[in-house]
Amino acid sequence: MSSMETLPTRLMPDLLDRQAGASQLMVFDMGFGVHETVEYFGNRRCRLHFAGIPDALNVPPSIRSKTPFGQMVNKAEQDDAMQNAWLERFQSAMKFEPGTQFDLCLFWDYFNYLDDLALKAFADAIAPFVGPQTLGHAYILLKPETNVLNREYGILARDQISVRPGTHGNLPSFPRPQARMTSMMKGFAVNHSVLRRDGLLEVALKSA
Repeated sequence: MSSMETLPTRLMPDLLDRQAGASQLMVFDMGFGVHETVEYFGNRRCRLHFAGIPDALNVPPSIRSKTPFGQMVNKAEQDDAMQNAWLERFQSAMKFEPGTQFDLCLFWDYFNYLDDLALKAFADAIAPFVGPQTLGHAYILLKPETNVLNREYGILARDQISVRPGTHGNLPSFPRPQARMTSMMKGFAVNHSVLRRDGLLEVALKSA
């Protein structure tokens, strides 16, 4: 992929239609501010928040082991410390005004760059900004596949997604089944899903 391409989307139209009545649409984009998304929402009252989460993933957080030298590492304690470190990292990237609640969350394919602990931490970080009407959209990598990674997405039209080569480098990826992903994204449940020809699972989410 050397320039922008267009992907059809079967799920985005329903998500957009269900939020059409919002007096001021609140949109969270997990990536960066591509001009297609900005232009698409530019004709209505809307607030766009771009988190730039890939910047938070370039150097994973590090933790110091509290286990004395020569003793067996406490894996549960180590995992808790790493999850808390990721939580602090994501919270620093999501310093939104108190009371902010998003109507639509555009997660794109970024869940695939979070291991299990990071994904759980991300769910905790965004939880304060999720309300009963919040909807989400994501692409899930079900099995190892490199040619669908490192992309930047945007909303080109109601039923079309723009996609171009990404700028976040070769981040490691963590394929996982849909059920495993949703079990870690507490606060969200899968409403619909469609398996695309490129192997990505397109998922529409709702707050749970």
